[in-house]
Amino acid sequence: MEVMEKEQKSFWLVHMLVLFNLLLAFVAFIKDIVLASYFGTSGIADAINLAFFLPDTLGNNLVGAAIGVACIPILTRLTLSKDPMLYRQTVQKTVAVILTGTLLLMFFSLFLFQPIFHHFPIGNDTYSSTVFSYFLIMSPIICCAPLWLMGSSILQASRKFVFPAITPIIFNLVLLIALLWCKWQDIPQIIGGEVFAYASILGTLLSATMTWIYILKKQKWSWSLKIFQITTAFQEVKKILLIFSAYGLILFFTQAGLLAERFFASTLETGTIAALTYAYRLSQFPLWVFIAAITTFILPTISLHLGKNDLVSLKRDLVRSLLLVIASSGFISFIFVFFSEQIVSILFLRGSFTVSSVQLTSEILKGYGLSIIGQSLYVFCTRYYVAQRSMKVPLLIGLIGSCINIGLLFIFVPWIGASGIGYAIAVSSSLSGGVLFFYFINNLLRMVKKGEITIE
Repeated sequence: MEVMEKEQKSFWLVHMLVLFNLLLAFVAFIKDIVLASYFGTSGIADAINLAFFLPDTLGNNLVGAAIGVACIPILTRLTLSKDPMLYRQTVQKTVAVILTGTLLLMFFSLFLFQPIFHHFPIGNDTYSSTVFSYFLIMSPIICCAPLWLMGSSILQASRKFVFPAITPIIFNLVLLIALLWCKWQDIPQIIGGEVFAYASILGTLLSATMTWIYILKKQKWSWSLKIFQITTAFQEVKKILLIFSAYGLILFFTQAGLLAERFFASTLETGTIAALTYAYRLSQFPLWVFIAAITTFILPTISLHLGKNDLVSLKRDLVRSLLLVIASSGFISFIFVFFSEQIVSILFLRGSFTVSSVQLTSEILKGYGLSIIGQSLYVFCTRYYVAQRSMKVPLLIGLIGSCINIGLLFIFVPWIGASGIGYAIAVSSSLSGGVLFFYFINNLLRMVKKGEITIE
């Protein structure tokens, strides 16, 4: 009875995380409103979004997100083993591997950025030349963001959820303050772009530093070069890197689709890339607030249940979380599809963001709104497979979904213009989420029928 009460209380962490994520969404939306008012859908707005895309993709959405997810099931199980030395060595070696890898990735991206983005026409030569200068400023995000997100995963694996929920708010506050200062001082847009770039790296570095200061203060670790010997504790690091590789490929397929969307947007009228970015960020609202809160709680939780072979608790928490995912994503999908123009007008129609900007952004948002349920199901079910350390099914489905998305872009964009970008992701994500959900349910039913936890 006491255990049940404790686990019921534990599930209320989801509600607490939703509140923090609502605060994050509020700050981020205010930042986006100011950003849209200041830059609108101008050529400079396109330049900023293109320059930010690569470091954000590599640092946050690929390496950072992958290592953040990959660490949790392994570190959660290491806490059950009650071997603090093995835990510490695993963390420190993983940090060394990720830091080395991201430094190499940053240097490679400096050489490859211009050849890649030469294929993205964004208007006149002035706007094109600013893209690389903005990118140079923001390139350290490629190293800083993974350290920040790995630190957050270490805290989550230790059932410390509050501090990792605070740091993204700090990051967005830094950007918001920088943008408000630019508007207040009437800074020209091209210089304002530089300010935004510096604020992005400052916010990322500040969040990473605060996270690791908190970890080191709580854990009281001492660092030594001896822990980097290959012969010690490298098996656990290998497990993390295997999950990292598989989940990183899933994220890569997603980012390939986003890159393709921006390529097709660059072939349309000026400002389409910026409109696409605003629509995309709006569509991520339920993922940021509700789905992120649920998955932040559920991954270490089901990893714990799997480690203890506790099928009853596993089934209860999965079903309860799944119902929350479907209800929240379904409701917000309905709102975005039927009220896209009104939402964009209320949030962004001011300053440089004109009526034509509203029309362009809302057209893309309708399709993105239709994709929310599929994306939410895919994200949730993938966490289940990560906890099981069985990544073949989500990996294959992610690859097929990405190919469908890119293929549909070739059909929809020439046919119906910018709105085709949203409808392409709507179809592909619905298929991916639906198929993975089917496999997830089958796997869970098999475990319930057998009465024991099995790994595919």
